[in-house]
Amino acid sequence: MKQGRRGFTFIELLVVMTVLGILASLAVFKYIDLKHRAMSVEAIADFQAIRLAAYSAWYETGTWPVDAGAGTVPPGLTPYLSTGFTFSKPAYTLDWENFVPPGGGPSGGMQLGVVLTSSNTRLTATMAQYLGNKSPFFLIGGDLTFVIVGADGGI
Repeated sequence: MKQGRRGFTFIELLVVMTVLGILASLAVFKYIDLKHRAMSVEAIADFQAIRLAAYSAWYETGTWPVDAGAGTVPPGLTPYLSTGFTFSKPAYTLDWENFVPPGGGPSGGMQLGVVLTSSNTRLTATMAQYLGNKSPFFLIGGDLTFVIVGADGGI
């Protein structure tokens, strides 16, 4: 009498484990990609909120908020941002910048921007990809500068 085979062979188990390993690695890479996309969208939303707050401050006071250190919300923007808004996030740090050329003042040649600094270059690259040609920005290393007001006073 011939007895039926019970269980799986080593080769069958190895093939199943290999296929499951490949599927798991694809899922992990997709998760990491989606995480970077979500952080990019959050940072772009922060840029837009800061831009609107800056213009609100300009329209109400006639001056642009003064420069503040990295991770610090400028006092001139605080009333126009949502409660609890912070410039220091786990994945990146924001820095409000007033770029004034030598001899320039608050009007002639002044540029305003928000600098995003992150040690995660993939995050800034994903942001640059999302911003595309829609917004004025430049990317240098791990720093992405979102221009709010250009040298000509426009966006």
